[in-house]
Amino acid sequence: MKKLPILLIFLSFAAHAEWQLVHTDNNAARFFVDKDNLRIINGYRRAWILNDLGKSNGQGTESFRSVEEYDCEQSQARVMQIHAMSGPMATGNLVARRSGNGKWLKAEAESIDQHLIAAVCSLPLSESHAQ
Repeated sequence: MKKLPILLIFLSFAAHAEWQLVHTDNNAARFFVDKDNLRIINGYRRAWILNDLGKSNGQGTESFRSVEEYDCEQSQARVMQIHAMSGPMATGNLVARRSGNGKWLKAEAESIDQHLIAAVCSLPLSESHAQ
């Protein structure tokens, strides 16, 4: 029963996000960053990322929503948590959720990670979001 309030908060947050398109890959999957909810946590940028697949992946997932941290100086990122959703743009039912392993991954040249790091690290932070 505790999962329902958390899921409702998660879904309402998705509806109010200000998603900025960062990249579209060769399979028409689109990657977005929530530009209005960037935070600095322990010196790293923390952002909500949305991966809209454009169609179901065969496991009932059409989009992913994750919280990721970015080390802009070292050009690396790590996933803090990720939710797989049955609908487009982080809508529908929660298919699966997982916590990240805490490991930093270096961005490879021309990878989606490189595009996301560049976007997150270049977006301005408002005074209220710097901690």
